[in-house]
Amino acid sequence: MKITFKIAEIINIIALGFLLLGFYGLAITGGLQVLAAILFILIFPKNKLIYIYFGLVITFFLIWDHHSMDWLFALPIFLVFFLTYIIYQQKKYLK
Repeated sequence: MKITFKIAEIINIIALGFLLLGFYGLAITGGLQVLAAILFILIFPKNKLIYIYFGLVITFFLIWDHHSMDWLFALPIFLVFFLTYIIYQQKKYLK
């Protein structure tokens, strides 16, 4: 369990690094973060925040029309930091 959590944590850190690429790194960041979230949900299936995260991810893809690049892209930026918060919030309970 600790090894899987560490892998999710490392994937999240790598994903945060891709934010430095700006708009182009956002897609890579999103993919890596969803992978980290899947690992996280396998370890902590009772964490309610991770279900909120997946709900927001699904909402983003349902309302995104693939043409507008306006206010909607504030949601992925929020999701990046929200997942980071979820991971590090749970880390203190892991020890």
